[in-house]
Order: sequence, then structure tokens, then C-alpha cells
Amino acid sequence: MLYQKGTQRIEIIVRKDTSGGFGAKEGDSEDISNGDRKGSTFLGRLTGSENKQRQKRVLKTNATHALAVAKQITDLSIEYYISGLGYQNGDQALQGVIQRKVEIVKDVTNVASSVSMGALYGAWGGPIGSALGAVFGAASSLTSIGVKYAGRQRDFNYKIFKENNELEYQRARANISLTNGRLR
Repeated sequence: MLYQKGTQRIEIIVRKDTSGGFGAKEGDSEDISNGDRKGSTFLGRLTGSENKQRQKRVLKTNATHALAVAKQITDLSIEYYISGLGYQNGDQALQGVIQRKVEIVKDVTNVASSVSMGALYGAWGGPIGSALGAVFGAASSLTSIGVKYAGRQRDFNYKIFKENNELEYQRARANISLTNGRLR
């Protein structure tokens, strides 16, 4: 409970002195340490700092995000275009072939993207951090691709196993023998 019965409330009103004669300079702490912003550069105003290291970090981060978004938009637009090929041409096999080729290109670009992003984000640790980031990015991406293709191989093997069992069953039923009771 904020107020209790029998107590007094005290209000403090703080007003800004606009006379300019007394008091500390008001503004952002970074502005105070960097001096007056009227002479700042375009890059300084864009990144919000005159610190060169901070400007580089902000630009790297924004460029990285811009590239990732551009790659995602490109991938989605290509997928959308390919998904309509079967309807336009009436050839589902052509659509499947083109989808497979695009998937291979996307797998390669995903590995390259993961390596470059890992190197960029690891760059805070210098050359060693950049190398470790690239290695971890490559390991992550290649592991993902390996698991995807291993799952496809397992599904394919199971499909072939079922088809072979079905063929053997049909051959066994078609055979002439005393146990099946049919002569054709």
C-alpha cells in the first residue's frame, strides 16, 4: 500500500532551468564526452556515435542483416517461381528437376553464408575468433545438410524395401504350386 492513513504526501517538482548560466550540460552522455554534435559526420549521425569502433560494429551488423534478408527474399521468390512451373508447362518432372538443381545451389550458398556469418560474428576475437567462427558456422551448416540427406537416404531405402517385398509377394501368389490352389 502506497499511502497509509494519517501520513503526509510530499511532492517534489523539478524544473529545468533554461537560463543557461548554471548547471551541467544536459544531453546524452556520449554527446557530452564527444563534444558538440553540430560538426559530426554523416556516419556519426547515422550510427549514433562518433566512436569509430562503434560505427564499424553497427555497419557490420546492419550489413549482415541486410544480406541475410536479401538472401531469404531471393530464396523465397525463386521457390515461388519454381512452384508454378508445373502449372504453367504441365510438366511436373521438369519442375522436380529444376527444384533439385536450385536445392543444390541453396545448400552451397547456405554453407557459404554460415561460414561468412560465423567469421563475421567471431571477428570480435580477432583472427583466431574469426577462424573459429568460420569453422563453427561450417560445422553447423554441414551437419544440418548431412542430417537432411541421411534422412532422405533412409526414406528411400525403406521405400525400395517395401516395393521389393510387394514384388516378392505378387510373384509368390502368381506361382503355380500345390499350396496356393490355383492353376492358371
